[in-house]
Amino acid sequence: MKYHFQREENMGKEKTKRTGKKTNKSSLKYARIRTGTNFGILKTSIVVGLIVLQFVLLLLLGYYLYNILNWLIVASLVITVVFCLIVLSSHRTGQVKATWIFFMLACFTFGWVIFLMSNERIMFGRNKKAYQKIYEKSNFQEKDIPDNLPRNVNNDCNYLSTYGNFSVYNDYKAQYFSEGLSLFDDIIESLKSAKKFVFMEYFIMSDGLLLDKILEILKQKVKEGVDVRIIYDDMGSHGSLTYKTKKMIREMGIKLHAFNKLVPIFNLALNLRDHRKIVVIDGKVAYTGGANLADEYINKKHIHGYWKDCGIKIVGCCVNTFTLSFLRQWEFLTKEEQNYQNYLVPNKQSVNQDCVLVPYVSGPDYNYNIAREVYENMISSANEKIYIMTPYFIPDETLFNMLKNKAQSGVDVRIILPDVPDKKTVYMISLDTVQKLAMFGAKIYRRKGSFVHSKVVLTEGSCVVGSINMDQRSFYQQFESAVYTNDKNIMQSVEQDFEDSFAKSIQTTKGKTNIFRQMLIYVLRLITPLM
Repeated sequence: MKYHFQREENMGKEKTKRTGKKTNKSSLKYARIRTGTNFGILKTSIVVGLIVLQFVLLLLLGYYLYNILNWLIVASLVITVVFCLIVLSSHRTGQVKATWIFFMLACFTFGWVIFLMSNERIMFGRNKKAYQKIYEKSNFQEKDIPDNLPRNVNNDCNYLSTYGNFSVYNDYKAQYFSEGLSLFDDIIESLKSAKKFVFMEYFIMSDGLLLDKILEILKQKVKEGVDVRIIYDDMGSHGSLTYKTKKMIREMGIKLHAFNKLVPIFNLALNLRDHRKIVVIDGKVAYTGGANLADEYINKKHIHGYWKDCGIKIVGCCVNTFTLSFLRQWEFLTKEEQNYQNYLVPNKQSVNQDCVLVPYVSGPDYNYNIAREVYENMISSANEKIYIMTPYFIPDETLFNMLKNKAQSGVDVRIILPDVPDKKTVYMISLDTVQKLAMFGAKIYRRKGSFVHSKVVLTEGSCVVGSINMDQRSFYQQFESAVYTNDKNIMQSVEQDFEDSFAKSIQTTKGKTNIFRQMLIYVLRLITPLM
């Protein structure tokens, strides 16, 4: 395979101050030149500062009112108790219940107001109705499930078909990529052959070599009459995708739109982000995975050691799922009605076989926590092995107990985490969680000198490759994308990736933690539903 970018897992001879790992000097120089987005950082700081200021002003207003109206204190305490009872009787997880009850009791004068503002009907209700209207008129998915599937796969497919309305395909081609470099190399080759349309949806887009290369191709495609559209998350790309670049993209004729713009207004809905990574080309080829559109994902910029990521390519009528997903998101953002049928390819299924593939998405726009439930179903049906590769491991107590019980029952439970973290507080919780699992027989690995950003779950019967982290944000607050399959070739490639990563990892056991660190972990665990 021809590579457009130099492979850089063995990163030169210099060491960075941040990681102490070997890195390539020229890449670091390049990174400093291309990531000097001081204006973006300043803008982010101003927005965050204004939001914090509004929150402080609300607190001061509340303090003033409570001082002149003493009866409000008693009323707030009563209201807080009522809301605590509502939380206890809800279907939330025990961890989420504990977090909200602690917060409301500790801040009883205004905590219940924040809880009320976080209610889905208030925070996202109007948007959810808009999504539902879009889904009702774009419901073209076929829900037939092939016969003769293994029981666990049949159950998973039934869940995705019933609660997400996702089609199950057995007429497809697929390829797994164990690194961002080879993934984007293949994407670039496929973009060159685009004839009708290109849809791209990313959490992070960043100025740099990778974006320049892709824009060079897309600019030519626009001249050829190809419909090119890009959705980026405004928070994920804030400070990395400059105003100058966005202006240049639009001047090329590329349709560019931001998801949930980061504005200086105190609004809990700002926490809902588009974390999907989707590329669709002519409705015939699609990609998803963990890799964003930025130079660190191809290791041309080193900020956390070697960046380990992955992705999957699908070919055939199965691409329709991601085509529909993108167009629905586009219609929601732009309010422009779409002719969905013009972008779909005929759904031709082959004879029944025991290998299937299900592309799917999840998010607050759905009525069910699809991302989490697929993981739970896979874990519950596993009898031989459960391999997980994730940058953040903060499952709820139900998933944790399931993994614990599986490990105690003799199932080979293995989890790969980064050795070089990007978010230290989240990593602290992740490491503490996996070390607790290690006490029950799970095997925990940290890939040496690497930031593991892959999101993969593999059992003996199926696997999932996508953008979904094993944490509460991915399960409840973010729009995600993934591919479920029991394809033997894909599973073999995924397992080989795990074996290679095991060989490059150090195994972790229960470590000693000083009392101050442990106290910090206890505090952080209270807010893990938000991490």
